[in-house]
Amino acid sequence: MTAEYPTVPVAPAPAQSRPKRGRRWPWLVLGSLVLLAVLLVVADIGARAYAQGRAESEIRSQLPTNLQGDVSVSIGGFSFLSQLLAGSFHEVQLDAPALTVDGVPLAAHVTATDVPTDLSKPVGDIQATVTLDQSAVDSIVTLPGDASLVLGDGAVSYDGQVTVLGLTIGYRITGTVQASGTDVVIQPQSAALTQGSNLVDLSGVLGGLTKNPITVCVAQYLPQGATVQSIDVTSGQVSASLAAQQFVLSEDSLRTLGTCP
Repeated sequence: MTAEYPTVPVAPAPAQSRPKRGRRWPWLVLGSLVLLAVLLVVADIGARAYAQGRAESEIRSQLPTNLQGDVSVSIGGFSFLSQLLAGSFHEVQLDAPALTVDGVPLAAHVTATDVPTDLSKPVGDIQATVTLDQSAVDSIVTLPGDASLVLGDGAVSYDGQVTVLGLTIGYRITGTVQASGTDVVIQPQSAALTQGSNLVDLSGVLGGLTKNPITVCVAQYLPQGATVQSIDVTSGQVSASLAAQQFVLSEDSLRTLGTCP
């Protein structure tokens, strides 16, 4: 007789859960987009750096022979590649902290907007600041009687002489400087006696010296079409703001300077 054993029920094996693909694909897409954005930014930065280096080389090769110095280029706006494809850069800045023009030292900063990638076409707007020290001003500004223009804090002064009743009278004029297109206008404000007799009343003579402004033409130092917008004078230094519109940045245009009457 065969023994019978009780039957033990066997629980079914738990089913293995499968990952829900529907929850993973948004993260995969997002990660791909982030990676693509990073690659585009890296490519944009690299292309911008390459273009800035090329621009610096091109500028150096096109500088007139009387102008010496290094120029750094910074291309603004985002993105560089989209601007390149559009054929125009929103803003380009040029910095030249140590230039010499015909041996005259100066520093320059230029901001150009609407700059075409084809430099045979005109730039929309150019704003520049040129800074000169006292020695540079002495070499380019000539006053009547070989007087020297002295740069003060917000004002300028110069010395001169006049003969009155056989007496040589020395005087010093102090005034302000204003920009007028391609001219720099020195407007006398006061006059003081530096040489001569105090026994003679010279108030009328000194007062007459302040009536007539002195106009100095600077067109021969500027590319044709550029104008002086404003002038800021500090002790031993002057900064001039220049402007030009629809200006072609080429060797010929940089070499073509204005003329004075």
